[in-house]
Amino acid sequence: MERQADNRAAGPSGPVTIRRATSADARAIAEIGVRSWQAAYRGILPAVFLAGLNVTAREIAWQSMLEAGEVDAAPCWMAERDGHAIGYVASGPPRDEDLALPAVEIYAIYVAPEAWRGGAGRALLTTAVSHWQALAVTPLVLWALEGNLAGRSFYEAMGWRTDGRRQYIDLGGFEAPEVRYKLAR
Repeated sequence: MERQADNRAAGPSGPVTIRRATSADARAIAEIGVRSWQAAYRGILPAVFLAGLNVTAREIAWQSMLEAGEVDAAPCWMAERDGHAIGYVASGPPRDEDLALPAVEIYAIYVAPEAWRGGAGRALLTTAVSHWQALAVTPLVLWALEGNLAGRSFYEAMGWRTDGRRQYIDLGGFEAPEVRYKLAR
């Protein structure tokens, strides 16, 4: 049985609490994801694409994943402040063919725009990294949109470094470049 993460960071109106996500969190994860994409990727991704992001479709996908029991192999954690969901991080086996298990990929880390710079992102990423490091899993990787300079700065401040890998992801009719990061420590 995994212990509950107890990473807390002081924020604008109270501490950030981190806990494992459940299927009941699917709607909150979907809403945070869509709003975060629309704010963080404005000017990086086409406006028509961002406007078309669908909370309901993402909710269904998250509900399915969280109910399927994949949370042990691909855990997801929620950040809350004052009892309200403000962010999440999801991780699991890498999707890259050049990484052998037990490598892990951070699939997503998003914080609601109104909670940016309040410690939730740091607490979420620290929780995921600590979880996998306690299991002696290496390497840890993540992909970031090449043009997402704020996100990339955050990862670099947290000890992640680009490893030279670059790819294009298909976002429904157009491609966007991503760069891969590995945890340097």
